[in-house]
Amino acid sequence: MRRKLGILVGALALVGLFGWLDHVTGTEVRSVLFYFLPIMLVAWTLRRRYVLVVAVASALAWGTAEFLLHDYHFTLASAWNEVSALSVFAVVGLSISSLRRERDELRRVNSRVQELLDNEARIARTDMLTGLPNSREFLERLQPEIARCLREKKPMCLLYLDLDNFKRVNDRHGHVEGDKVLRRVADCLRESLRAADVPARLGGDEFAALLWQATAEGATAVADRVLEAVRKIAPDYPSCNFGASVGIAWYEMPPQDATEVVRRADEAMYDAKRAGKGRTSVIRVSPNARSTA
Repeated sequence: MRRKLGILVGALALVGLFGWLDHVTGTEVRSVLFYFLPIMLVAWTLRRRYVLVVAVASALAWGTAEFLLHDYHFTLASAWNEVSALSVFAVVGLSISSLRRERDELRRVNSRVQELLDNEARIARTDMLTGLPNSREFLERLQPEIARCLREKKPMCLLYLDLDNFKRVNDRHGHVEGDKVLRRVADCLRESLRAADVPARLGGDEFAALLWQATAEGATAVADRVLEAVRKIAPDYPSCNFGASVGIAWYEMPPQDATEVVRRADEAMYDAKRAGKGRTSVIRVSPNARSTA
């Protein structure tokens, strides 16, 4: 409010100054154009009613100078000039005010459009059921991490989790309960991983996590925490033999293809299932031997 009052008072002071200049310079030099400066200032910063106030003040200042310069003779021509000046000042001020309002509205619309685009981009990269990154987002995050590991000659580790007997949960308890289970598993991942790790839901009952600068032993410990958290869900579904199997692909030097990294972790997960489910299997890959190490 103080800012608005300051602008209005400053604009009226300029109007008074230009009115005085209009009078002292006489009829030879008129400063009518200067009145547009305070009008434009108010029109670009304040509301329309303030524009009209400054326009009326400008017309009165200009008319007063005219009245004094013509020895206080009020004629029909001077009245017409006063009305004309007021009309021009008001039209110019209101036009500028309309432009400002359209600019502000355009900014609001652009801000809303950008907000919608950002939200759409977030939705396109987020699994809406669990809130985790989806497979598209996960692969996009995986690629620069691969490049960083290759550049810095750092190891890379990927965890791949698949739920055991999840279909039984859906068949015996319904898909609503199945969705609840998936959300609980996602929470297990969030709680078991470190802040720098990146969990994701790849689809169905398959999850993955990029373990940042983890050793094979450290990754196994993380997998054990995840499995233990998932096991705590199983008692709620006693007839389903519910659980999870985890595969870990640990690369001393990762390949450039992100899908290859995911594929090897997927292979490790199937090794865990073939070994009896509910456990972790680790594949170590060295630069000179892309097979199991």
